Amino acid sequence: MVDPALLAKRAQDVVGAEHVKTGPAAAPFAVDGVIPSLVASPGSEEEVSRLLAAAHELEAGVAPWGGGTKMGLGAPPRLLDLVLSLARLNRVVDHEPADLTATLQAGMPLAAVQAYLGQKGQFLALDPPFGARATIGGILSANASGPHRLRYGSARDLVIAVRVVHADGTVTKGGAKVVKNVTGYDMNKLYIGSLGTLGILTEATFRLYPRSVAEETHLSAFPSLETAGAAVAEILASPLAPHAVELLSAGAAAAAAETAGVSWAAGQVGVAVMIGSVPEAVRAQLNEVARFCREAGSTAEHLVAGAAHAACWEAIREFPGLGAALSLVLKGSVPLTRVPELMSRGGGLAGQRHLPCQAVAEAGSGIVRFYVDAASAPPERPADYVETVRGVAAELGGHLVVLEAPLPVKRLVDVWGPVGKALRLMQGLKAQFDPKGILNPGRFVGGI
Repeated sequence: MVDPALLAKRAQDVVGAEHVKTGPAAAPFAVDGVIPSLVASPGSEEEVSRLLAAAHELEAGVAPWGGGTKMGLGAPPRLLDLVLSLARLNRVVDHEPADLTATLQAGMPLAAVQAYLGQKGQFLALDPPFGARATIGGILSANASGPHRLRYGSARDLVIAVRVVHADGTVTKGGAKVVKNVTGYDMNKLYIGSLGTLGILTEATFRLYPRSVAEETHLSAFPSLETAGAAVAEILASPLAPHAVELLSAGAAAAAAETAGVSWAAGQVGVAVMIGSVPEAVRAQLNEVARFCREAGSTAEHLVAGAAHAACWEAIREFPGLGAALSLVLKGSVPLTRVPELMSRGGGLAGQRHLPCQAVAEAGSGIVRFYVDAASAPPERPADYVETVRGVAAELGGHLVVLEAPLPVKRLVDVWGPVGKALRLMQGLKAQFDPKGILNPGRFVGGI
């Protein structure tokens, strides 16, 4: 049992009393209802190192915290003494516009990154939900992505170097601050998606992309997921180069259409296709998208540009929005051809259990997110839904994880699901990188 007073004294010695929160001030940093003894906000990598060294010595459980947007991911913590907030590590370390690379501190919000890079006509091709708050470190730790994943890949494709502080305070770096081809294992990939259980990211270097001269959206309505899926299949199999292709359930499509300022018939599902290039190429590709949609049986088509285009994609990424009546979010990953079926069966199973549900799919990446209002249901009902839909995803050749859920539901299900033979390897890495088990203990797969 860690002495909270001793831990607070050690943290204050490192970051100063003004950067340490205890008692009621620490309550907003609770993880699945567990309130940490204290919250410390280091102002440098050296301070992160010293804090972790102290926690390692005291065997205190530590959870990293960025913008808080991904804290619903993972099982309840087995131990939580210290939340380490990276909010003060929020600057651009280096930017080489000619090389299309940038090095960013882990606590920098994505929106601030894009605003900075946009001045040079460049951007970081990551677009997970709630980018105004989501930080670089949190995005990488959760391996979060959004619609742009189709065109630009995931975080693992964009990161070329990282700096990490390990459980004992040791600082290491991986990769190089240039884009190059290498042989051997890419150590950067170990930390991306590890939920801070192997080390705490303090910096990352990314490859960047130039902003498109023009970018517009084709939003089309369909009577069923089957017909919409046929259009998506034709688009993905064509020579077109869309930046994003999303398949939307009826409720999600209506919300996107309303945000874009276009009319939408009740009960119609949607397909949203983003095209970016020079204006002439954008128009030519959008015409082809429209043709594919008409041939598949679309009932309405809309071209969305300018501010409406940006608002439409924000509504898609962040559906159903902050403050919505929502308590359960699932993420299924299946082969591309099975996306419409997973959406359809997942929606039907929710209806059978009287759980309001909508879905948004990154149709070109095989990712389906289910948004379920389970607030008024006894926990056994949404827990049963999770296990049943997970079985469907497995039947279709994929898997399913729980992104967010009420604590009573998390106590009834494995939020990560089975990982098979990989678990032993992951447990070995955890034992090597964090032998005392202080980093986010219990929150990752297999109770790591």
